Amino acid sequence: MKLLKRKSRSFDIQVQDMTLHIQAGTDFNEESRAAALNFWEQLHAYTIRNPEIRTSKRPIEVPADAPEIVREIVSAARRAGVGPMFSFQGAVTDHVGRFLAREVNEVTVNCGGDYFILARKRQKLTVGAGSAGSVALVVPPSKTGIGVSMTLGRGRASPHGLAVLAESCMLADAAAAGVQAILPKENGFSGALAYLRQVKGVLGGVLLSGDRIGVAGSVEIAA
Repeated sequence: MKLLKRKSRSFDIQVQDMTLHIQAGTDFNEESRAAALNFWEQLHAYTIRNPEIRTSKRPIEVPADAPEIVREIVSAARRAGVGPMFSFQGAVTDHVGRFLAREVNEVTVNCGGDYFILARKRQKLTVGAGSAGSVALVVPPSKTGIGVSMTLGRGRASPHGLAVLAESCMLADAAAAGVQAILPKENGFSGALAYLRQVKGVLGGVLLSGDRIGVAGSVEIAA
């Protein structure tokens, strides 16, 4: 008997001011919403006790008895040399993606330029837009999921295209913030690429600024 291929389902869930767009082989709308809201409530409860988690632009420390996800957020941000506030959106994206990855073989969770991608085949994401041009970034297959951040607008000199691939979305999110902090400095373009190469857990990145295209790490650009 020939099995019918399941059509990918798309749905959105709202978590406070964040909208998560999800593509999966099965409709897990209610389950995803419940997981996201539960996760958000845990984070929110902790940030009431320690507001720095939401506001600090610089690396911080948290007690050993802090919730595991809080320690992971703080650790990812510290590795990138930035504050945990830059990992928050990526953490929510990661949590929903990891929850769904227990049930499906392929899923994409997108929130404001941050992606959790679990796929058996290579995926392509467009980096950059408008008259300045764009390139296609290849996201390799993964059994555990890959984090991608294409978030712009955090620095004084934002590029017109940026994508960071990492072992988690919260780390990619933090490293993208690090890139945008480095760009305004002297030799910022080359400095940003060098920075991506040294952050542990970052697989690589693509940076577009004016007519310049820079690639760091093991990333592939497609036509």
